[in-house]
Amino acid sequence: GRTENKTSRMSALDKSQEIDAFKSRLVNDVFGKDNKGKVPMEKVMMLIWQFRDDPTVVQFMAQFVAKYAGARDVFDGIEFYLPQLAHMIIHLEADWDDAILERFALVIAQRSLHFALQLNWILQGAIEDYQPEMPDAEHGC
Repeated sequence: GRTENKTSRMSALDKSQEIDAFKSRLVNDVFGKDNKGKVPMEKVMMLIWQFRDDPTVVQFMAQFVAKYAGARDVFDGIEFYLPQLAHMIIHLEADWDDAILERFALVIAQRSLHFALQLNWILQGAIEDYQPEMPDAEHGC
């Protein structure tokens, strides 16, 4: 009993240290100096997904990207990952006080009409996909 409990505490501690190391590596990749002033959006999106249960990390990343959203290369990266961002907005059932991802998308949409239109099309498609099917009789066929 006692040895088992100690082992499970150790493995939980190891797992926690592993997660912290991974988080540290990702953050270092995003903010590291080898990015030549560019923001690697694939790593930003990976961070947001990896820590989707932690609103502080998601909010931090959203604020970070919003701060640099004026740079052309940042926008190109964001548009490439728009389907993933839209998926997270639609499907993440996070119990947060504020809609961090939605506000993040709105900040970007305010700076890029192209992004705003693409996001709108994806969200409209999702709304249509989740509408209940009507029996043929109600379509007047």
